[in-house]
Amino acid sequence: MTMKTLPCLLLALHSLASGADIWFTGAQRVEGTAELISSSDINVGLIQANYSGTEGPWTFEVGVGWTEYDLDYVPVLFGSAASLGEETPLVALSLSRQWNPAWSSTVRFRTYDGFSDYRSIWIAEFYKQFFGAFPTYYDPDPHGNSIGVFVGWDYLPGTGSALLAFDYGRDEIAPGWGFNSAIGQPEPGRERLDTPSASLRIEQVINPWLKTEGEFLVRQTTDREARYAFRNGWATAVGPFGFRLTGGYTGESPSFDALYGSALVEWTFLPKWSVHAGYRIYQDSGEIESSGFNALAPGLDSNEFFTGIKWDRGDLAISANVGFLNTDYEPLSEDNEFFGNLYKDRDWVTFRLAASFQF
Repeated sequence: MTMKTLPCLLLALHSLASGADIWFTGAQRVEGTAELISSSDINVGLIQANYSGTEGPWTFEVGVGWTEYDLDYVPVLFGSAASLGEETPLVALSLSRQWNPAWSSTVRFRTYDGFSDYRSIWIAEFYKQFFGAFPTYYDPDPHGNSIGVFVGWDYLPGTGSALLAFDYGRDEIAPGWGFNSAIGQPEPGRERLDTPSASLRIEQVINPWLKTEGEFLVRQTTDREARYAFRNGWATAVGPFGFRLTGGYTGESPSFDALYGSALVEWTFLPKWSVHAGYRIYQDSGEIESSGFNALAPGLDSNEFFTGIKWDRGDLAISANVGFLNTDYEPLSEDNEFFGNLYKDRDWVTFRLAASFQF
């Protein structure tokens, strides 16, 4: 994956948008992003492009994405090393309507075909090497779809708004495998996960230089307890400087807890130019897996320093960001020692390039 893909996507979507003038006479917007997260043995790249067009009270959006995974599989106790590569395309569609100055609604559909993260690829390779010689084993075919409905309410136009969202997703995952001694063959664990969720986000302007945002989310995945999350953020501006502070908590019975936070400062040093720097922290007590008896991730502590620059003339904006991320896992138990080279401490470099054009 190369960064030259981004301007190619923007050019293609701009051509699409120009043709879309036949249907859309209102505001239109084209966006493109290229992201990369890289360590010594794992690389994940994402290219995404989005287009939105408005006609009267209606807004239509389409987005396409492509995630590319490259990682080195190194077993701990048995098996052979391998270089793994996977690709996951994504398509998202949404249709919104502004019913009146206060109320709006949106329907969104998303679909993807492939692995959703690098850990699933690593774990799938482990099971393939462990059970691949048995006739009952078969390769995974992960994919998924989701549909969402959003209702927005500007209860104080320009200063206060609320967004209520409902989502339902169905994912076919790469299952965990276990040996069934009764039949003398391995058999897969659960392969289908259904996840309904609901969230409420409220934004409120406190005064001309201070605003806050809060979000509450509840989500339940098949065979698991409900997961609750709360996030609160504050933003303020003093002259050419802007400051943002965010914190949140996620919990799920019986034993998952996560705390996270971030701080960012932004400096507008010229009318069109700004730079920013920030710091993120994250801590959890260990992952709750839906499939796989011994693929549990141990507790994690991570921190990231990031910085970036942005040029914005109003209709056209371009930004670039770079970050340095450290992930530190707790020691593995006997149940998941096979995955020691997956859940090992790593230093990552992150990069993001984005551009948007509205007309």
